[in-house]
Amino acid sequence: MKKRFLLFTSLLSFFTFAQRVSFTPSIRVYYDSTLNLGENFKKEQKFVLVGNSQSYYFGAAQNYLNDTGHYEAKGIDLASISDYFKERVIRTNELTSTFLTVNSNKIQYQEILKLRWVLYSDTKLINGVKCQMAAINKFGRRWIAYFSKEYSQSLGPYKFNGLPGLIFEIYDMRGDYHFTLTKVETFDKKFNFNLRAFKNYTKTNYLKASFNLQFTSASLPVLQGEMRKEFDDMMKRKQKRYNNPLELKPFE
Repeated sequence: MKKRFLLFTSLLSFFTFAQRVSFTPSIRVYYDSTLNLGENFKKEQKFVLVGNSQSYYFGAAQNYLNDTGHYEAKGIDLASISDYFKERVIRTNELTSTFLTVNSNKIQYQEILKLRWVLYSDTKLINGVKCQMAAINKFGRRWIAYFSKEYSQSLGPYKFNGLPGLIFEIYDMRGDYHFTLTKVETFDKKFNFNLRAFKNYTKTNYLKASFNLQFTSASLPVLQGEMRKEFDDMMKRKQKRYNNPLELKPFE
């Protein structure tokens, strides 16, 4: 019994420690994006990536400001920022955490990703920097990326990393998601974030919870009767308009 108790204590300590994210980034990157979020609906969005080749944070610019308080960040037009892409991604020690806030609900899941890129000899200039082409089939989409070896950080938008340099551009062949680097700068202000407030799910259960929170009345349990029905009808229209997730096949 004692050994079991000690083992449980160790696991609990590890889990608690794992929820406290802290690292020192080497760069901060700004991306402009075009997101095709659903039926005839495209959204321009700005994103921020901070990190080094081992650890990083990626999220919509407004979420980055809210999560970190780094309001000194320049080059962000606050008037153009929305919350259409609410998920944020943190990677530390090869573990990727994806987390979401809807109203007061905070949920997350963790996974270990192995990305198998194919490199090509094709190159092009992006913002005056020579970039090389790479491709990958992931999440039910065919992705084309251009990366630069001038920046040694193996980073990119969302969960895309593992190339021998920083991703300057990445897009899927359906034309739904397109990220383009607009600015990169040296940045060494320590990044701290606590994920303990986010309830941890398996990826399967997270996806179900995320859908319910964003496209049903689950996030507003106080609604009853006719008001709840009207709200659910509105959410069905929202689902049709906005539900084109980046991960069409989350387990591919």
